[in-house]
Amino acid sequence: METQFARGTLRDPRAGEISFSDWHDRWWNARIVEPHTLRGDASFIRNHVLPYWDGWEMRAITRMDVQSWIRALVEKGTGAAAIKRAYNLTSSMMRAAVDDDVLAVSPCRNIDLPAIAVKPPQWFTLGQAQSILDGLPSAWRTMCLLGFCTGLRWGELSGLHRHRIDQRRSRLFVVEVDTKSGIKEYPKSSKSRREVPLPPHVLEALERHIHRLDRDAVAFTTLTKGRAGRLLADSNWRRQTWWPTAEAAYYFDTDGEQQLVPHYPPHSMRHTCASWQVERGVSRYEVQHLLGHESFQTTQRYAHLQPDAHKAVLGAWERLDAPLTIAA
Repeated sequence: METQFARGTLRDPRAGEISFSDWHDRWWNARIVEPHTLRGDASFIRNHVLPYWDGWEMRAITRMDVQSWIRALVEKGTGAAAIKRAYNLTSSMMRAAVDDDVLAVSPCRNIDLPAIAVKPPQWFTLGQAQSILDGLPSAWRTMCLLGFCTGLRWGELSGLHRHRIDQRRSRLFVVEVDTKSGIKEYPKSSKSRREVPLPPHVLEALERHIHRLDRDAVAFTTLTKGRAGRLLADSNWRRQTWWPTAEAAYYFDTDGEQQLVPHYPPHSMRHTCASWQVERGVSRYEVQHLLGHESFQTTQRYAHLQPDAHKAVLGAWERLDAPLTIAA
């Protein structure tokens, strides 16, 4: 058996005696992820994972133990999204233990997780979006016009470089992205690196904005005196620019009544772009490419906005010989 261990053909059953905490430390120190991701993961592990599993031996953890841990989190009132992230981190840790021959099989399999309620995308009507654009300080109108008409993520907007705008072909290229750790030369996923078409009026506004910028300059930066030219911070820009504008914006509804614009965050510009495209008959595959969605399922959230989304259902009712009626 010792010879088989040495050759790597047999797993040492004593390897599983390592404690969960010690294995976590080994796994954590070997991870290669972005610094801001590490900070978020550390919080979830500290609050939801280690308090439960501290003191356990890796080999002692069964699938039912993992399911019991999930049940304990639910009873504690932990949100479904937080539970899913904590579970995914633990599952990753267990898969690494299997790969390293610490465990023969991962206990994180066939685990029931609480369902995460999928919120419908929040998007603005044309009148609402125009009201926000009109209310913004002039320095930010071009950036938000670009957001509404291209669906770029915040980091893609604030990380856009002048030389990524192809004025001749009316295109821009999503390559760099602004993160909490600074500009990165790669976007969120492989599909996020993409070419995005620019409508003529958007290109015209962009050309007015960038004509004085150096070729390698970031297109949109801070403007505050003494701090101009720095990368934008999402939280600061929301607090100082977006929310004051959104809270003071009004539009006229279909009855001609003046209403406050919905209190939606800047990310809703992205949802707005997708919603308008789908409403006007653009295929969801085209919208997927425009937005850089990794999964088509993400784009499916907008399916109900298609012009013919309910055509078959309504047609079936119309074809009934004697539809149901009630007395007037």
